[in-house]
Amino acid sequence: MKDMVKGGLYKPLTPEKGVISLVRKWSQSEKKGDPNARQQASQEIEEFLIKTADGSFTLNSENFNDSSETMHTHHGALNESRVKFADPLSLEGKKEVAILDICCGLGFNAAAVLEKFIKSGFDTELGKIEIDMVEVSWETLAASLIIPSPIESHSFIKKAVEDFLINHQFLVYPHEKKAIPSQVDIGVHCQDARKIVVNIPLTKKYDAIFLDPFSPEKSPELYSTEFLLKIGQLLKDDGVILTYTSSAPVRFALVNAGLELGEGPSLGRKGGTIASGSANKIVKPLTMDDERMIALSDAGIPFMDPELTDSSEKIIQRRQLERMDARGSYKMASTVKTPVYLCRDIDDEKLKRRVLKHLRNIGIIDLDSPESCYLICPQHKECICHCKQGKFPTSSTRIREMDRRLKNITT
Repeated sequence: MKDMVKGGLYKPLTPEKGVISLVRKWSQSEKKGDPNARQQASQEIEEFLIKTADGSFTLNSENFNDSSETMHTHHGALNESRVKFADPLSLEGKKEVAILDICCGLGFNAAAVLEKFIKSGFDTELGKIEIDMVEVSWETLAASLIIPSPIESHSFIKKAVEDFLINHQFLVYPHEKKAIPSQVDIGVHCQDARKIVVNIPLTKKYDAIFLDPFSPEKSPELYSTEFLLKIGQLLKDDGVILTYTSSAPVRFALVNAGLELGEGPSLGRKGGTIASGSANKIVKPLTMDDERMIALSDAGIPFMDPELTDSSEKIIQRRQLERMDARGSYKMASTVKTPVYLCRDIDDEKLKRRVLKHLRNIGIIDLDSPESCYLICPQHKECICHCKQGKFPTSSTRIREMDRRLKNITT
């Protein structure tokens, strides 16, 4: 792919306004001939840096609706990149490796991957690693040049970003001296990721796709059924999609894309998600409760973006309206996690009344009624509903089958 400069389909989430202002001032100073502007920006950004538990730094996002989030977990910005993105990859022995890093941000995920393969001697082999980094905000890319690098391999990311920003006239003066190894090919792409993926030819396939936007509630456009279907088509047969989120609508969208699902590694909170066309890449299936909530409750209703052009607000509103229509009609209410209690005892009488109310809204009489057993039978080794099919082999097949059975009951 060639480098691309962003087109404004929507207002992207970025680092907080103070950082954006600082970066733009630095850019303007360089354009006016100040070769020391980057050094000054490196000093000024210190007031915005947030030190995480592993000693690496991150930044706050811009505050929207009185709600902000950091660009990385406070448990460790670098550790998150290693644990959730680099470590799950089992690419050793491959001579050519291709990775698509969506919402690459400050470049830590790509740096963690390079660290892994350089340490394994990958840089002395005849092979090649290619990383396509996608980020909608040039200011975020520039910010990666003036934060402290958490590891040596981050210098290669900085060099690639610097070259891109100078080539596209955002910056003027080169400062990064460390040459990128010949076996490493880093492409930087600054545009809405939705426009990027539709222009990647389907003949190009990736070993791994890192999906690392802000949370689904803030960036639903990069978690929609349509977007995940597109990136799923860019995977090699044994390729993987890795994301830090365990969100039910995201997981259901990945199932709809025809992918197998599993739990990703955790770092101080619930684990992320790994998806692949190959069930062999899934080490740990989803929990029984998560499978039920995704398949049977309105929490699993995915984000939709039919033309891959809608604003985040429109996508969120569309899903909210669908959840309202679905709840008590063709999906169980998620408010008390109703599906979790199917064929289980509830000691809390108040909770039991609420759960039964939600069940009866969609025509199921009791927790252990034949319909309840029919719905969750795919999760059981031995048939519990006389369908005689037994347990379905993967989380994705169980989710699809439970969703199908619920439709049979409610339509």
